[in-house]
Order: sequence, then structure tokens, then C-alpha cells
Amino acid sequence: MSKQARPRIYNKAGERVHVSDKSWYAMQANGDTEQRTIEVFVYGEIGTWGITANQFVQDLRAMDDGVSPVVAAFNSVGGDLFDGLAMHNALSRLGERCTGRVDALAASAASVAV
Repeated sequence: MSKQARPRIYNKAGERVHVSDKSWYAMQANGDTEQRTIEVFVYGEIGTWGITANQFVQDLRAMDDGVSPVVAAFNSVGGDLFDGLAMHNALSRLGERCTGRVDALAASAASVAV
């Protein structure tokens, strides 16, 4: 088994975003309160074996301030359709503040979420 290199993810300011080897899901806020951007990374399965809609929505609520733009980045093979639909609805409620982005792949339930 070969050792894989850590993914390198950068924010808009060019600063490296730390991604743990054990986790492919991350949510973070960049910038001060006036120019804050919330970034969501879903880089793996959606549902039971990955990030559930319940955890996703809880994390999004905890991070969201009601005014900052949100970028939801996906690189996922998909997973549970209903979790993907719930994630989509949570992001849709943000309105024009939310931008979906496919970084490599958004298959199956991930295509619904994005």
C-alpha cells in the first residue's frame, strides 16, 4: 500500500488550508468579520459512511453568521440521495450568498447537493 500525499487546499488569500489525513470534510471561515468567506469542503462520501446531512446542517448553522458568502466545494462519488437532498436544501436556503463549486467530481448524491 503506497502512502498518499496530503491534499493541498488553498483559500482565496493563497493561504494553505489544513486538511487532516483522517477527514475529508471541513468547514471553515476565512477573513475578518467584514470580508469573511465560509468555505465548505465535501471531499468524500455523503451519508452513513461519510458526512451525514444532520452533521452538515449543524456545522453550517454553527459557522453561518447570516451575511457572509458561502462556497460549497465538492469532490465526491456521492452516497445517500436523501442526505444529498437535505444538504442541497440547507445550501439553497442561503440564497445568493451561496456558491456551489465542483472541484473534481460531483456524482450521484453529490450532484444533487451541489
